[in-house]
Amino acid sequence: MEWKITNGKLVNNFKFNSQTELATFLLKIAKYADKINHHPDCKIHKAFQLEITLFSHDKNELTDLDYKLSEYISKLYKKIKII
Repeated sequence: MEWKITNGKLVNNFKFNSQTELATFLLKIAKYADKINHHPDCKIHKAFQLEITLFSHDKNELTDLDYKLSEYISKLYKKIKII
């Protein structure tokens, strides 16, 4: 799954087999985001989908931290069973 730049922000949509799988994935992201002090905007929709948006609000632009977090999220997603 590729990240897209939409309105100057990195955006990706992830699909899961269950809400539990989605929540587990989101918790892992949240723990890593706390560790690097950079937090994504997340929206759960259609019950089993998670839209993640990355943007450095303090810099008002995309930064290396956004790309670092997107790489972590992509690698994490590849490790789980997907639809």
